[in-house]
Amino acid sequence: MLDPWNDQSLLPPPINTFFCKHKLDLKELTYTTNNIVHILSRQSPLHKESAILSRFLYKFDKKFRNDIGYRNFKKVNTALKKYLTLNLLKDVENFSSYLPKENDNELYLPTRQMLEYILIRIVSFSKLMLRIVVCSKQSAIFYLDRIKRGESHWMCLMPYALLSRIWSMSLVLLQHSCNWYNQLHQVVDKLEVKGLPFLPLDYKLPDDLEEWLDMKNLNSHCSFNWTCKIKINIEAIAMEDDSGDLCESILDYVSQINENTDTADEHDIKLPSIIETFHTEDVQLKQSDVGVAVPRNILGKSADPPVGNKNKAAIHSIDTVTNFNSLKDFINKEEVLRNELNDNALTSHLSFMQWQALKTCLLNLDTNKNVPRKLQRKVERIWQEKCLDYK
Repeated sequence: MLDPWNDQSLLPPPINTFFCKHKLDLKELTYTTNNIVHILSRQSPLHKESAILSRFLYKFDKKFRNDIGYRNFKKVNTALKKYLTLNLLKDVENFSSYLPKENDNELYLPTRQMLEYILIRIVSFSKLMLRIVVCSKQSAIFYLDRIKRGESHWMCLMPYALLSRIWSMSLVLLQHSCNWYNQLHQVVDKLEVKGLPFLPLDYKLPDDLEEWLDMKNLNSHCSFNWTCKIKINIEAIAMEDDSGDLCESILDYVSQINENTDTADEHDIKLPSIIETFHTEDVQLKQSDVGVAVPRNILGKSADPPVGNKNKAAIHSIDTVTNFNSLKDFINKEEVLRNELNDNALTSHLSFMQWQALKTCLLNLDTNKNVPRKLQRKVERIWQEKCLDYK
């Protein structure tokens, strides 16, 4: 059985009122309903963005049909269609029309079933907004990643901007819906029941909608694990020697660990030191000739080049670029190494589109106006941004 907030065929309860004998803060209830009507009646920007989104889906369905970000893009469109079918504005207007006015002498209020129906509709509205927020941000992550990699960036800028606007508007509506629910839920117990109950006997409305939707962990729901970069604090890990200086090499670090293990308690189990294990492994490898491990990625490649070619390959570096001629030689040589799948290629980890973007930025440098030192600094900056940062 579906929950009431997830049931599209849920019918509203019969319209009825009761005479309220106890005191009730009618101003707060009227203010909340008027606020809902005022905000929901001004959502024409969201409707325009949803219309643009549907036209984008119609035009680029064949181009991006196998893209993961495009699938989440279609989920946003489906949630927006359900938002249009959920006419929360009309339900709240009907409920507010039965609230007594300030000039009325007798206080007749709607029944509890009518307010419970409004709360159920607000929960459905908040669930749809949460779905739009999550799917739009997940889809925008994929489009932003393609923009950074330079793959169809002109075709990805428009959906990325569109998703950003929809995400911001739906997030504001989600926060508003939580406030509306919490304000109206305080009045439920003060209204009387007339006729049959509206909700099932085993169903209970959530006391706090923000806690029920887990709004605190909203950012973790919208992101992926591969988008979170782990930052390691090297200063906290690095050890210092007696003079206060950091260890200069890994061997100093290993020797300090061995000294700490030697000064441990005699009752503890003494483990072999790290350097000793290194020496014993080296002796065992020397005694038993196990051959040379050959990786699979070099199968089918040519044999080792002669000594002269090795010296030339060692010179192949971005540091050798000083003028426009050396820059062209470096790019041509890197192009040849990439085509041959050579291990000496410095951009072997880049895709074809990333390499084209890097090569275009390097060739577009105005070498006539730049001093060789400035040119070298610009080349190093472009190399860092478009090559080294992708490792």
